[in-house]
Amino acid sequence: MQMLEIIRRLDSENAVRFLLSAYAESLQRRVSGNGLPGGVTALPVAGVDDVRGRFEALLDLELSGCAAPGGVHAQAVVHEAAEVFGSALARMQALQARSHTPSATARALVF
Repeated sequence: MQMLEIIRRLDSENAVRFLLSAYAESLQRRVSGNGLPGGVTALPVAGVDDVRGRFEALLDLELSGCAAPGGVHAQAVVHEAAEVFGSALARMQALQARSHTPSATARALVF
């Protein structure tokens, strides 16, 4: 999926949140009954803890099979959203880890 590749290449948490907000807004505009709880598509997207909560809600929904009443389309929407939010969470965590790791230049100055 192209969206997942774009998320993996973003270079800031703000960029990830911006893209995820646009994605959440697009989910809001899809036909109702898409199988998603309102909290997943609520705006604004606040940060890594918020994204983690949305991702966990989607995983719970997908694993419990609660999307089944909405049919195959609802299951596909839940699965896609879980992939997107999961990818965004992983990218945000990687960016946070990178920002907390001293750069080679900073390490060279310390030693």
